[in-house]
Amino acid sequence: MRSLYKRKNNSMMPIFRALGSLLCLLACGCNISKPEPPAPTVNASQIIVVTATPRLDAQIVPTPPPLNSDSANLFASAEALARNGYLEEAADTYLRLLNADADIRIDQRAAAIFRYGQIALRAGYFQQAADAFSLFIADFPNAAEIAQAYFLRGDARLGLSLWQLAIGDLQQYLALRPGLIDSYAYERIADAQIAMGETDVALENYELATQATRSVVPLLALREKVAQIYINLGYPVQAAEQYDAVLAVARNQPYRAHIALSAARALLEGDDIALAVSSLQTVVADYSGTATAWQAQVLLDQLGYGADPFERGKAAFAAGDWSAAVDAFNRALAAGGALSAELYLQLGRAQRNLGNSEVATTAFQTIIDLYPGDPLFGAALLERGRTRFLAGDHSAAIELYLAIADGFPQLASAAGEALWRAGYLYGTGGETALSRQTFKRLADSFPQHELTTSGLFMAASAAVRESDWAGAAALYSRIVSLTSGEDHAAAQLWLGRIALRQGDTGGAGQKLWPGGKNAPRNYLFAQAIRAAPDSYFAARAGDIRSDRQPFQPPETLNFDFDPAAELAEAEQWLRSAFVIQEPGDLWRLTPELASDPRWIRGRELFSVGAMDEALGELDELLGSARDAGKALDSYRLAIALRDIGAYRESIIAAADVINASGQGTLQAAPAVARLRFPAYYIDLIAPVAQKREFDPLLMLSLIRQESLFNTYATAAAGEKGMTQVIPGTAQYIADKLNWQDYEHSVLFRPYAAVEFGGYYLDEQLELFDQYPIAALAAYNAGPGRAYDWRALSGDDPDLFMTTITIDSTRKYIQYIYRNHTIYRALYGDD
Repeated sequence: MRSLYKRKNNSMMPIFRALGSLLCLLACGCNISKPEPPAPTVNASQIIVVTATPRLDAQIVPTPPPLNSDSANLFASAEALARNGYLEEAADTYLRLLNADADIRIDQRAAAIFRYGQIALRAGYFQQAADAFSLFIADFPNAAEIAQAYFLRGDARLGLSLWQLAIGDLQQYLALRPGLIDSYAYERIADAQIAMGETDVALENYELATQATRSVVPLLALREKVAQIYINLGYPVQAAEQYDAVLAVARNQPYRAHIALSAARALLEGDDIALAVSSLQTVVADYSGTATAWQAQVLLDQLGYGADPFERGKAAFAAGDWSAAVDAFNRALAAGGALSAELYLQLGRAQRNLGNSEVATTAFQTIIDLYPGDPLFGAALLERGRTRFLAGDHSAAIELYLAIADGFPQLASAAGEALWRAGYLYGTGGETALSRQTFKRLADSFPQHELTTSGLFMAASAAVRESDWAGAAALYSRIVSLTSGEDHAAAQLWLGRIALRQGDTGGAGQKLWPGGKNAPRNYLFAQAIRAAPDSYFAARAGDIRSDRQPFQPPETLNFDFDPAAELAEAEQWLRSAFVIQEPGDLWRLTPELASDPRWIRGRELFSVGAMDEALGELDELLGSARDAGKALDSYRLAIALRDIGAYRESIIAAADVINASGQGTLQAAPAVARLRFPAYYIDLIAPVAQKREFDPLLMLSLIRQESLFNTYATAAAGEKGMTQVIPGTAQYIADKLNWQDYEHSVLFRPYAAVEFGGYYLDEQLELFDQYPIAALAAYNAGPGRAYDWRALSGDDPDLFMTTITIDSTRKYIQYIYRNHTIYRALYGDD
């Protein structure tokens, strides 16, 4: 049953109540052949349910755009209002059209009723949506959208718990448009039948849903749902069959483990103990050392079936049950037999996690004493040092780590890691000279070790903080010689900065690098840009080379381009980048793409407002184009997805095109680059930015990073909408804005997301004296941390990055900086 369907309360907006008074007025009995195609809407199962229309006080109301009374312009205005989340105002505009009498054509009247129904459904006004679609079905039975009208009315009736009427509508849709999205229609029918208690026929329809076509991931999700329904209804064998069908397709190992365990539990529900035990034992064996294996083992214990104590211990350890792990490992030791270094290593780690440092050290020492030739010998040496570190004895840990490097240089992996750990501990202890010395030793002894570059960066950053510019330059030069990509770009950026800081426009540049008196500007920064053109480091290099401040806004902005000229330039670039010979327009979907079942299902699901399900189909289509290396198909999909409002997926497709070309975003044709870095909702963003006096490109850059312009984005901490504001912060902002009857779901409306995100961004900019780097850190990780990081780095953005202790926050700021640089190039005029 669809628990997300909720009936609206009785305090409806007058504009939604007004439809009833129009039923007689609009009953014209005229039929049309093809009204305006409906725009994509939200699946009713994901509806935002609001009990009152949010309103701000008069001084801060986000004002919808003005309306033009001409019917064509009213249509355009209504669509713009709906796109931006002003659903009540959009509905009111369609009512104005429907009251226009002779000023509106029959096809416009039909389209207005259809769109009114879609908007009412999207806003959660299920009765008004059902009434609108009933009127459409009665007056326009031959319309091209008649089948979709039945489906949408069915969804509205599901929201009203009118199960039998909803089933009838969905069955009518299946009769009118068979073979398109049958699986999704049958699933809804079965949901309604479950709600009515008609379980037998519901199960038949669920089976039809699983047998009809849908993409792999949505099908697996459906089978899991059906399996759980079978279990709830007391049919465990059928549930296990659904899980087996999932296992026949799924490839992700953690997911397979979860499904295999679910299948075994289903068999237990059915009292098929022998088969359940066999399945649980298979989970333990196939997914050894995982938390899922431990869950299976616990069930086996309850059934009286033991397990090999070593395997039991590994599973318990993976699940975080240290006591059970220690018990199992000790039983393995007591049993004798073939003992191993792995057993002692796992025992030591489990004991250490229980706080038994000395016992853990004894276990690690046993490996060193008894298994000197074992591949885990080096790991045991490192674990001894880590045990001292976790016990708070950093000096002893450093001594042990250095002893590994001194005594076992032949163990390159362990010795290199030991030097890195010693250098890190020296640094955190304030012994920066010893830290730098140790990291340099790591680079000298093990230049190809996976931690060498990290160590050199730490040493170089310390040298910069101590103003040892020659030492820093030497360290960054070492990094340049060892790396490529972003690490190479970062080192080149710092080398250029150091040379400029020393006033080296000649001497040092000529000594260290080619390029003459402007070496830092013309060579080092160019090298950084060349190494990773779409990186933060390239963006910073470009800014420094151009004497531009971080996040400096352009003099003017331009969002008005010649579509025909841009398209021609894009296709010329594509022909050159991918050596394309085929004639004609490249942007049009090929017959193969247009007939792809995933595209057909995705478009049809969009037309009935099933947004999430549509994107499940379209995501798989995008992935197949990417995996097959079909960059031209990705380009075509980027345009087609943009045109139907699937902005996130369009951006991903455009990124696939540019990545496949091997070029940076700004090396691509501007139209392709703008597909990857679009200015969606700029009509909302620009007024908020102007009111709060910050750069609209900063807001665009933030939204792209937060959500890729997905208005229905959600995250684990409860973040919602394009600007991903968490619930607590959103309530705080709502109080500050005096937002009446605030509900967190309002952030799914673009105008509200921009208003809330804009307020919070502006507040952080005010807190940090209009310094965007720190403001973005505060937006992501909180102002307290941002204050600490700024205190260590001042207003040096590159040094600020080195002080950030949360990797995800560092990347977050770097990506937004990169975004802003690209947005500035694409939409700014200096």
